[in-house]
Amino acid sequence: MGYKAVYPRESIDGHRAFISRRRELRPSGEYRTPTDEEWQEFLGHFERRKVALGDCGRAYQTPCIHENACIRCALLRPILPSAPG
Repeated sequence: MGYKAVYPRESIDGHRAFISRRRELRPSGEYRTPTDEEWQEFLGHFERRKVALGDCGRAYQTPCIHENACIRCALLRPILPSAPG
């Protein structure tokens, strides 16, 4: 077994190389700039996911199977109360 020290710059360069390789495999149409309407729809998705207990962590354009029974949902990101003082 061997050991290799990894430095932050090396990690960043490795990750960027990985992303570049992945992008070469995907259709270039997926990397276009969205229209204003598409961008507003995307941002609106997250505004509509705010619930009384916190935020819903569902992915963009995925349906909710819990019908707003968020307390039981594993995707609920609860808002933690602030510490007094």
